[in-house]
Amino acid sequence: MKKWIAALAGWLMLASGVAAAQTVPSNECFSPGFVQVAQAVSGGKAVRLEAEFGVEDAFYARDLSVLDSMLSGTVIRYEGGSDASGMTDALTIEREGTTLLSAALTQSSSGALLSVDGQVFDVSESPLLNRTEATPGEAEAMLLNLDGVSILERVPLTTVDAWLSSLNAGDALPFALSVQTPFSIERTHSDDGTRLTRLDIDGVLLMEDGSAWTVSGFLRQPAGRAPKDTFELTFTCDDDNYIELSYSALRENEVTRKDKEGETTVTTALKAAGRLEGEKISSRLSVRMKNDWTADGETLNEKITITSTLTHQDNRPGKRMQRLNAVDAEDKHVIRIVTTQEAQETLNFTDEQTLHVTLDGNDFLAGSMSLQAAVGGQAPQSVPGEAQTVSGQELENVFESAVQTLSARIYAQLGETAREKISGDLSQ
Repeated sequence: MKKWIAALAGWLMLASGVAAAQTVPSNECFSPGFVQVAQAVSGGKAVRLEAEFGVEDAFYARDLSVLDSMLSGTVIRYEGGSDASGMTDALTIEREGTTLLSAALTQSSSGALLSVDGQVFDVSESPLLNRTEATPGEAEAMLLNLDGVSILERVPLTTVDAWLSSLNAGDALPFALSVQTPFSIERTHSDDGTRLTRLDIDGVLLMEDGSAWTVSGFLRQPAGRAPKDTFELTFTCDDDNYIELSYSALRENEVTRKDKEGETTVTTALKAAGRLEGEKISSRLSVRMKNDWTADGETLNEKITITSTLTHQDNRPGKRMQRLNAVDAEDKHVIRIVTTQEAQETLNFTDEQTLHVTLDGNDFLAGSMSLQAAVGGQAPQSVPGEAQTVSGQELENVFESAVQTLSARIYAQLGETAREKISGDLSQ
């Protein structure tokens, strides 16, 4: 669960920069509101989330529309934070007013206690917990490592340069990659020597299967009123396995009334083309982010709309057999956040999401999610102290039993039609 929190905070960091005080949006700061949210999360404030899901269409090869029945009316609540008793994460799943699952984990210097549906377990010595949970210190380190890495905010090339320069042979990277040959870097500065404007890089990465991929190309970040960041990188293993990546991000800022109203946009495109196992693949991800904002000198209102579209073509035979050779998806978020110049005890924002995915021309998933989030306030109540000690295998059994109980409670609430689909088509 702690890794999930770090990922959540990482997502917030992806929408953040570092700022000393609230500002209005600009090319350099897409969302000052999320800057405050990210700083509050990284500062250890409590986090509360409430999400509700809906599925309008879920059909592919077999009838999966039972997901609609399962998710309809389902609310997931999460709370996390720390106080004198330690750091606590609490998760509750409810449907139609009935609690389907409740769980909480408290970690402190004296140990760790886990509560599942009212049962309390001492998991301080559990190897399973140690293997899957990040300690508070590790979570904090993950947050610090994410500082300055963003999608919504502009990342200075100096930050990218520092990260690439710090990589040594053997260092692990995401997606099961590691560094085989550290990157050589050529740097280009502006005419006056004050800005780093381009990096030309060359290095070798190692895949989990042992294959080596040479990475070469450039990253460019110009100045100006409407800067367009770009990079072009080529990943090459051999003649049958190579990928060419190109990326661009155009930032524009239109102020309707100075310091009062405006629109800030970031239009990005990521393209990939090449061959895997000798077969052609191609992908294009387009993301348009728009922040319609108003300010009165004390309060900043932001309405952030993020629309992402993905088209992917993979001609490998295995993908064609799985009907995964052609994927089209559109994802839209409408996020609303209000922040003030003065420090706030609690920061609130909402997110309305819609998603539509087609596979090989067939509707696969169309659904929605509404999210309410709050950062600040009191930490959740810690797990009570009376507990039974469990081993790693016993803890696995606890988790398995909780999943089975959750499934049984969901099944008990479903209508006859949904039950027939589960026992019929989905069991084949």
